[in-house]
Amino acid sequence: MTKNELHANFSSMLLAIGNQLCLEGETNLKNNGQNCVLCPTNWNWEGGNTCYYYGKEAKSWEQSRQFCSAQNSTLLLIKEAEKLELAKKKNPESQFLFGLTFRDKQRDWYWEDNTALTKEQKSWTRLDSVFQYCGYFYYHTIYSQRCKQELYYICEKPAIRLQRHDNHWQEDWFIRSK
Repeated sequence: MTKNELHANFSSMLLAIGNQLCLEGETNLKNNGQNCVLCPTNWNWEGGNTCYYYGKEAKSWEQSRQFCSAQNSTLLLIKEAEKLELAKKKNPESQFLFGLTFRDKQRDWYWEDNTALTKEQKSWTRLDSVFQYCGYFYYHTIYSQRCKQELYYICEKPAIRLQRHDNHWQEDWFIRSK
């Protein structure tokens, strides 16, 4: 198959996907219309550039991280105030793991993407126990606890945005900001 044939096949497939999911979808979908954002089945779109998966069974931090990784995603990174607000909107009594751990070698907290917890982010936390190395969210605050403790978790991954131009669908991947 030539490059042009592959491009034509991809374009027609993308057009069919866009028409079915964005134009012919349910009218109450947030992402219906000429511009739409797609997330995998069982994932939620809460606006913005990200899809979220809310774990349905409790797992340890490492099991949660592995599950998210197998879905080509990471545990939730609450690195911006907007994500903190999103986490607060969920049931405040629920506890969930996210992508923050303490590293002995560096003697500091790091996100799953290898960036250090900033001073501003530390102001959102109560990470006061050195022996509890994983972050979890509970009652609007970030705490630390044993990584082997099994809790629910949230995964995140970039959403896919389809935008219709001149009767053709174009695919555009949202890129997670660093």
